[in-house]
Amino acid sequence: MSIPSEYQQTHNELQNAINNPPNLSDSQKKEALDKIATTVTTPVSEGELMAEIDALANAALEVDSSFDHISALFNKVKLSGVRPELVKDVNDLTNTWSTHHRTFTALVWKSREVAGTAQAAADDFAKDFITFLADDDVTLTEKKDEIKNYMEKLVRDEKAAEGMSQGFTDLKKNVDGFQTEWQRIIDKYKLDVIAKKIADLDKVIADLHVTLSDLNIRNLAIALGVVGAATGISFALGFICPAFWIGTLFGVVGVGVTAVLLKKAVAERDDVEGQITRKEKERAVEQATLAAVKELKAGLDASQGDFNVICTRLGTFAKIWATIRADLQAIEEKLDFAHGTESKALFKSRLNTAAKLYAQLGKALRRYQVVVNKGDVLAQRLDRF
Repeated sequence: MSIPSEYQQTHNELQNAINNPPNLSDSQKKEALDKIATTVTTPVSEGELMAEIDALANAALEVDSSFDHISALFNKVKLSGVRPELVKDVNDLTNTWSTHHRTFTALVWKSREVAGTAQAAADDFAKDFITFLADDDVTLTEKKDEIKNYMEKLVRDEKAAEGMSQGFTDLKKNVDGFQTEWQRIIDKYKLDVIAKKIADLDKVIADLHVTLSDLNIRNLAIALGVVGAATGISFALGFICPAFWIGTLFGVVGVGVTAVLLKKAVAERDDVEGQITRKEKERAVEQATLAAVKELKAGLDASQGDFNVICTRLGTFAKIWATIRADLQAIEEKLDFAHGTESKALFKSRLNTAAKLYAQLGKALRRYQVVVNKGDVLAQRLDRF
């Protein structure tokens, strides 16, 4: 893959700036850091952050609803009079889908727990630990020892959360595989072949009706003068109770034709009517199967991408500890250089900015827990599962 030509110039300029960054003075760096610290704590910025967290949490609940919608689609297909083999295939899909749904529900609930642990780490880092590192009365050795101890704890917390992150990754792969199997079943029941079969059945049924009309015993009775063409009751009885009427006419028209011909005509009529009934049932099954496969295809198309964002973004909760650890390593490196007045001011600006950023992260993680907890259906579902 390559970058489209219209974006190439900007890309080149940006890469050049990365490769050759301007040499900012400590005062310029401090000014930039102070600006970040001020900006992230404004009501507008905080509102934007909370809106994004709400969207993330609600997306998790929407994906849960998507699971329900797809399950409902499968159940609808199974009850719509389709071919037995399609019912079996959809049953297999349903069972697999239910397993994935249970996994997703458990992972989302786990993400809430992980967010809570991450929030505690972010709050602790923003308040107590940053304050400790900024304290001039604490020696450099003490600060480095405490950083080492803190980082070891972060590593333990990070490993504990990796299972959730990997769980979302694995679920994403499993859902991708499920969609492939779903597509295979759709392809198995070729829409054009089913449509042609329905058209063929329509022709067969039409031909059988023509055949049936040629075996009309009532018309024979009319031809023999036994009943008149305008006798309304004969039409009504023939329509409402065909077997009774044919039997009745069979008894009176025998005077004009041989019993063998009448028996043969009645037997053939019964056979044709039976064929019509069977073919119409077959057509109903094929029509239901055609509609169901179309629904399955539409459902598959609609489900694409439901999990891409949610699995990726919720998985990042497990990386928060690694982020704090990386920031701590950067702070530890800067400790040795924070000697001069200008450098010390810059170092404290770094700590202040980190504190403000982590305070906002803590608020965001707290918000996520609250919004996800509103989805009581998740907790209830876990109890049912």
